Amino acid sequence: MRLWGCIPLTLLALVAVSTTTQVAWNSDATIQPQTLVDVLNNDEDYTSLLSLLQKAKLIPTLNKLNGSTLFAPTNDAINRHDIWRSALEYPNLLKDNVQEELRQQLFYHLLNYSVTEDPKDLTTLRVLDTLHFPKFSLDSPTNKPPPWIPIPESTLGNQSQKLRITSRDGVGWVGVDAFGQGGIEVKKQKVEAANGVVYGIAHVLDVPLHLGRVLSHEPSLSYFQKVLTPSMLNVINSTSELTLFIPVDSAWEALDPIERLYLESQFAADDLLRIFNMHAVVEESVRWSDSFDSATTLTTEYGSELEVVVSEGKTTVSGATLSQPDIYASNGVLHLVSSLLVPPGALQLTPEKYLLALNCTLFISLIHSVNLTHLINDTETQYTILAPKDDVLSVFGNDGLPKQGSDELKRMLQYHFLPGKWTPKKLADGMLLESVLQEPGLGNGSQVIHVEVNDDEKQDVPSRHIRFGGAGIVGEHLVINNTVVYFISSPLEPPVDPLQTALPSLELSSFLAAVFSTSIAEDIKKTPRATFLIPHNAAFKRLGKLVSDHLLAASSKTDLERVIRHHIIDGIEYSQSLVNGSVRTFATLETSDLQLEHLPNLSVIVSPSGGWAGMKSALYPTNTLTETGVIHELSDLMIPRSVELNVGKLMKAAKATTMINMVTKAGFDWILNGTAPPEDSKWADQGLGGASWTVLCPTDDAFKNNNLTQLLENIDVLRAIVSQHLIRTSSAGESGSFNVFDVLNNNRPLPLEDLGEYPTLLSPSSAYGDIVFRALDDKVSQYMVGIKNARGTDKQADWARVLTWGRATTGGGTGGVITIDRMLVPYHPPWWIEYFAPLFVGALGVGLIGLFFYAVRTVWKRDVTEATYEPIAPAAEEAKNSAIDNVKSFIAGGFGGVSAVLVGHPFDLTKTRLQTAAPGAYTGAIDVVRKTLARDGVTGLYRGMVPPLLGVTPIFAVSFWAYDASKNLILALTPNRTSEKLSTAELAAAGFLSAVPTTLITAPVERAKVLLQVQGQGGSGPQYKGVFDVMKHLYREGGIRSIFRGTGATIARDGPGSAVYFAAYEVTKKALMPAGSSAGDLNLGAIMFAGGTAGVAMWSIAIPPDVLKSRIQSAPSGTYSGLFDCFRKTVARDGITALWKGLGPAMARAFPANAATFLGVEASRKFMDALVMSDSKKKYKSSSQPRAVSASEIARNLGNFETWSSHQCCEQVSLSDLPSEFQEDVDNLFGTTKRIPRSWLDRSFDCSPGFAKFIADASRTAPELFSIDQSASNELFEDVCVVFSAWKRLAQMRSSKEKWSEADFVANVYNVFRTSRIRESTFRVQCAISLPQPQDTFQNAFDVPRVLNTKTVIPDCAIFIPASRTRPLSHSAKSPYKLLKNHPTVVKAGNAAKRSSFRYQSTPCAQLPDMPGFEFASSFWEDKKPVHALLDDAYRQNRMSTTAAVRHLHSLGIHAPVTGLIWADGVVRAHVDWCEESEGKTVFMALQVMMSAPYCGPRGRSSNDVFHEWKLDRPSDILQVYFLVRNIDEWTTGKFLEYTVRGVNQMVEKLSSSERTYKPWKRVGDLAPPLKTNALKENHNISVTTVVTSDASPSPPKPKSRRRRRRSSN
Repeated sequence: MRLWGCIPLTLLALVAVSTTTQVAWNSDATIQPQTLVDVLNNDEDYTSLLSLLQKAKLIPTLNKLNGSTLFAPTNDAINRHDIWRSALEYPNLLKDNVQEELRQQLFYHLLNYSVTEDPKDLTTLRVLDTLHFPKFSLDSPTNKPPPWIPIPESTLGNQSQKLRITSRDGVGWVGVDAFGQGGIEVKKQKVEAANGVVYGIAHVLDVPLHLGRVLSHEPSLSYFQKVLTPSMLNVINSTSELTLFIPVDSAWEALDPIERLYLESQFAADDLLRIFNMHAVVEESVRWSDSFDSATTLTTEYGSELEVVVSEGKTTVSGATLSQPDIYASNGVLHLVSSLLVPPGALQLTPEKYLLALNCTLFISLIHSVNLTHLINDTETQYTILAPKDDVLSVFGNDGLPKQGSDELKRMLQYHFLPGKWTPKKLADGMLLESVLQEPGLGNGSQVIHVEVNDDEKQDVPSRHIRFGGAGIVGEHLVINNTVVYFISSPLEPPVDPLQTALPSLELSSFLAAVFSTSIAEDIKKTPRATFLIPHNAAFKRLGKLVSDHLLAASSKTDLERVIRHHIIDGIEYSQSLVNGSVRTFATLETSDLQLEHLPNLSVIVSPSGGWAGMKSALYPTNTLTETGVIHELSDLMIPRSVELNVGKLMKAAKATTMINMVTKAGFDWILNGTAPPEDSKWADQGLGGASWTVLCPTDDAFKNNNLTQLLENIDVLRAIVSQHLIRTSSAGESGSFNVFDVLNNNRPLPLEDLGEYPTLLSPSSAYGDIVFRALDDKVSQYMVGIKNARGTDKQADWARVLTWGRATTGGGTGGVITIDRMLVPYHPPWWIEYFAPLFVGALGVGLIGLFFYAVRTVWKRDVTEATYEPIAPAAEEAKNSAIDNVKSFIAGGFGGVSAVLVGHPFDLTKTRLQTAAPGAYTGAIDVVRKTLARDGVTGLYRGMVPPLLGVTPIFAVSFWAYDASKNLILALTPNRTSEKLSTAELAAAGFLSAVPTTLITAPVERAKVLLQVQGQGGSGPQYKGVFDVMKHLYREGGIRSIFRGTGATIARDGPGSAVYFAAYEVTKKALMPAGSSAGDLNLGAIMFAGGTAGVAMWSIAIPPDVLKSRIQSAPSGTYSGLFDCFRKTVARDGITALWKGLGPAMARAFPANAATFLGVEASRKFMDALVMSDSKKKYKSSSQPRAVSASEIARNLGNFETWSSHQCCEQVSLSDLPSEFQEDVDNLFGTTKRIPRSWLDRSFDCSPGFAKFIADASRTAPELFSIDQSASNELFEDVCVVFSAWKRLAQMRSSKEKWSEADFVANVYNVFRTSRIRESTFRVQCAISLPQPQDTFQNAFDVPRVLNTKTVIPDCAIFIPASRTRPLSHSAKSPYKLLKNHPTVVKAGNAAKRSSFRYQSTPCAQLPDMPGFEFASSFWEDKKPVHALLDDAYRQNRMSTTAAVRHLHSLGIHAPVTGLIWADGVVRAHVDWCEESEGKTVFMALQVMMSAPYCGPRGRSSNDVFHEWKLDRPSDILQVYFLVRNIDEWTTGKFLEYTVRGVNQMVEKLSSSERTYKPWKRVGDLAPPLKTNALKENHNISVTTVVTSDASPSPPKPKSRRRRRRSSN
């Protein structure tokens, strides 16, 4: 080898020239050299190749091979090859002595066998085995010669590299691909040697590279190259015997786009490696395609199996087409397949893939940094992920987020994952959802996150605005199998400790400042599982300044810490458990409880364990989350029972040391401590042990001008001053105590409303002990306090400004301290001020009584019988009669009261003395009478009679007047009653109500009477000189309050007593009435018996409250605190039987006294009725006209209506009599078919619950309502929805047990849909309509003129043509209205004085329009109470309205029908009215007959009923009525308007041509026939007017004077 290598190349060339000559390619001569080297030497094109073979030490190999093939690159080929050319040009660059790399490349051109067949003659592709055995690394340089032939060890399973050869277009090609394409042309003719053949090729054959390089050169694998990771590339390049089945680019498009985006990310390395392993096979040998049998199974590195099937020239791999086999590589082979070889289910779309694809790479990278990837790759567990996108996280940068990999970051990221699949449809506002984050402060429980949902409809739609933990949602949510992903607008931070959480809220700063001022701040913020209830800043202000000052004082830190711990619940209570939970009591860290109260309005009130009475706080469940629990807010601070706030502490907080010394010096130190007075003190004897106190506390500055030494020396003056500042405030639980306010946040010891009056400790001994609060006019929430009724001190000592206050928790929690800026000095008035007020009140009372009787006398003598020339309305007459009845009831009651006092006072005195005397004073009623007669004589039995005698007239007068008024009130409150007679229960209720106003007079009278009756008993002398002396003493003792003591007990006696009293009287009187007689027929004996029975019934139940009343009114001041206190002490001292003391005298008095009462009442009433009868007869001697009845009275009386309708020529006919020209109009008016699209029957039109069923029911009962036309306006749909709401209200009213009035049906049902549907025309309510003149003469009967004199009727509703549509007929100078008004025949027809001018006649309304012009009505509606009989009354009354409208139209030449609707109890009827002319012998040439046809239903529908009734509780009927109203509205401004315009214009033409004359139609004047004597007697109570008659009757003689005449003295 070395020798051969030393031979110069030039010498070899010379040998070659001398020995042989290379034959041309196209030469037929063949020269057989000895070896392959010889062949190369003989050809000049191979000189470069020989040099390279020499450098690679391959000459011996070529000589030793026996039967080989060499594909020899020509010199040109080598010159074009950079590496080989460099090896020749730069021999010093060679790496080793054997040139291993070059050697292996040359081996790739050499076969160990001869390819004898010329390549250009090949018909198929042929695969050759070369001598190139690739390795991962070249052998290291060595001094040993290399083996002459390669050792069969390679990365191809110890096999050599392959080489393909084929023929294409008659040319041989080597190194082609599997399809015979590409490769290097065999340029030179085959030269055969002894040991092989040589083929000259045009290029150097490139040795297949490792698979990584091969993959990178394949254009169809661009996507795989894109996702190829360094780790995958390392595996590809470092693995031997590797067979790869790589999908082409189109195969990857079968993946979900999300999956592809994920694979392209930096986080898909593991999944990409798995996919690669699914396409990689590593066996002992490389699996070239020629090794595939018809069915071959290969196992991949992933473990999956690949089924290779070869059939009919096509190869498939697990269903994928082998698109290009056998791409050679140094460490294996590459096959290209048409699709991915991924087993089913091997690739899943995990949340991570989606998040990466949707721009959440930063979020994913943070998750990877803390090893939480299981949360985004778990496809089995349901999660809701709150993911911020990259643009959101990029805003925070590196400094805004916790450090990657830190525990803080891990805690934050866990807060973004919520167990469960929470789609928007499942979310509701205020929900708290658990997160994956588990907090030690929650007992290792899951932290929650707050959800906010802001929309009206709870449905899964994009319009829902959802927030998680305050972060909004950006874009659409994403549902990935078991995972829901929301993209949030900012990352979520887990809650921190409660104090840090609450710190940003300025509203909570006061409480936090208080917490940080204590030593427990660090402890409570770390307390696990705690619920903080933090009050707002305003809570400290509402707590009261004194309480706040005490708690915040340095010396009160213990109390403050207890208050703070009382606001922390031991446990986690979210708003759901507080608002809707069943638990009402919660333990706090203070070891005390909080009580919760749920109000009907869903508010929650919290009550502390202590504090003052009524201390409450409103809970605002905010659900502010913390790492140890939750925070809620309170409106007010709460004080536990462990904190005691007494008066002394509050005064100390007020820095009122002077007042503290004064209270202590005066002996009231027990008030400061909140304890009971000492047992042996006089304060305990007065029963002040159970009371709490409010102290008016002057500040130290208030005493600057006072001599404190002098004040403290005089103990009596000091106690009086201190007593003036002490207000007794009874505990909240004591009967009759101070009323705790119903409002929250009450921090005041007393309500400081304007003129709030309170007694002080000085009040029992002074008339000026009470104090009064009032608000300052020019200040907000500032008050002043003063001594009540104090005068003459120039405001220097009797009033002060209120500065601050604080409420105590001791003594029941109803007292406290109110600081003032001035000391209140007890007031002592001069004598003229002290006695002037009682004298003035007495004189004023006497004057008012005298004025009352003077007014009664004036009313009694008033002349009400004289005639007047002005009309007197029936309502005015009834009001006048009502006033007279009230006066009679008042006077009759007075007479009855005087009778009762005269008869019953001795019995009453006996009763009162028995009730109030000490036990054992009397043995019974007879003993009382005997001792009274012995001591005082007969007049002693009438002692104390003056007060009831003076008060009896107003008492009984007010009682009987109130009884009559209460009966009228009950009748007014029960409009649906079927009888005007009151039941026994209603009579009792009227009696009870009569006692209320009577008590205002009874209470002071009873107070004076009792004191006068009891004086002198028990051996005591007279204390009072008379009633005035009693009143004066009572006023001096306690003012008006003392005079009215016992008012509550009086109501307790007289309320039930009067109920039984009047009920028993009425029942007894009814039982005594003979059959067919009236109450006025009873004789005096029966009346007396009924009255006596009533009295016995009353006193049978009134004795117990009467005993209590007598004792309260006769006891010294302060003995009883109220009615219940008196009951308790009476029963405790004298037993329960004491409540019936005096029953005997009361029963003995009851019958005669009350018999006398009713005897006086009935006798005086009959006497006054006789006087009224006499005056009525005198009155009617000068009158000649009866009172006209109203339209409603005519309608209710069938006879009256027949009289009216016959004179108006009204006829009720059938609808078949309708003129043919109106038939189409009426059919259109009542036509309601095909109005609703059938598409509404679809459930999708269910706009509200029940609507679909409503439409379906209507379709079932009235299918003609529906049309196949699917088009419908939104307006119709909205209107039908309104009709549906009215139908629902009617159904609710039907199902209710409550009685409903006409107004209820109108407001809740009728007007809901009928007023809203009148859109084109004008809708008027309660519009007075003028009635027409009679058309026939009338007889001189009494009732006829009363009926025909009625001038107006008032329908409930009327439909008019709008004024804007009739304006063209009236406003211009040439308008029909102006032409008619000025026409001579019209002017002569009437004048304004008679109210018959054309302006009055041009409108059917009684009230003229503001602008002169026409008014036309097309329809009238009448609403009636739900009584069946009133449907006919309503029809008659509605006919009066339609008759007027038809007469009005006919007078103007208008021929058109008028409709009427009757609404009653959810039932609707209709009628159609029109006018026809009929010849008759009357003052008119032709009678105008008013036809009225009840609507009996659509034509063709048989019915025996006169009226067709629409029942509104049926869906079909209420819809038909709606369309009927709609038709009336449209017809009024349509066809009806055309009739009016045409008729008025024709009227103008006919008047101008004298074809017609104008006749007024309205009622004018009165009809006044002479009255007969018997009519006067029967109708003596009818008010009469002197009137102006119509043209149809003669006028009465005109009186000489129109002035009111005085009654003659004769």
